[in-house]
Amino acid sequence: MKFYLPIILIATVLFATNVEAIWEPAPGLTWDYLLGAEKNVIKASDKNIVTIDLIEAEEFVPYFHNRGQRVICYFSTNIYYSADYKKAKGGSNSSVDQAFEKSKEKLKSETLIKSRMKKAMKYKCDAIEVDCFKNVEKESYEFAKWVAKTAHSIGISVGIKDVAKNSIKLEPYFDFVVVENCADFNECYHYTCFTRHDKAVFVVHYGNRGYSLSGSSLSKLIKEQKGRNFTCVLCPNQFLNNNCVNYDCNTGAVIGKN
Repeated sequence: MKFYLPIILIATVLFATNVEAIWEPAPGLTWDYLLGAEKNVIKASDKNIVTIDLIEAEEFVPYFHNRGQRVICYFSTNIYYSADYKKAKGGSNSSVDQAFEKSKEKLKSETLIKSRMKKAMKYKCDAIEVDCFKNVEKESYEFAKWVAKTAHSIGISVGIKDVAKNSIKLEPYFDFVVVENCADFNECYHYTCFTRHDKAVFVVHYGNRGYSLSGSSLSKLIKEQKGRNFTCVLCPNQFLNNNCVNYDCNTGAVIGKN
């Protein structure tokens, strides 16, 4: 009996050390946003973190892991527009918000989203990015929390996209955030609640919307992003079909080869 407690303690320590911690992206890493890119463009990325569509994960996660890079896998929670959700709904034309009002449809959508999370785990994605929470009312706010908690229960970190006015409410539940064109409406400051808690804020602006790393455009970007510990990138266009340029948020100086 006198050996019982030490043995239990040793077993507990051994078990704890074998539990793999969930990876969470921290500020300061370079990033590429390639949701619409061809395979040769995806393979060319040399950034610390690469975001790709979940449908590309099986092929590219091992490729990037072998090169020491991390992969975030993207999917939209607006799954009404996906074939599997339409099939589950019997082809209904109801909007996703209307569908979530019905518990039966909500259960179906949750099942499909959880299935995608498990697929991300199967393919060894380091994290997932979820989309379509731009209008976070009471019902969708609770759904967003469910998405975050479900991802964590499965064992993967999760980021949310473009939730400026709701960032403070949602930050406690999500591990990072992806932000598009926040300089358009002077909204970048909303996301400092993430970096204050050492969570990455990936900010992307697009060349086809008039942004560049020179002149008045750069001055505007620096004004909106300076001193906020964001990860700042400039992508050629919103099709996300080419590699993005990482730059210092405070100066506009290009980081890495790009």
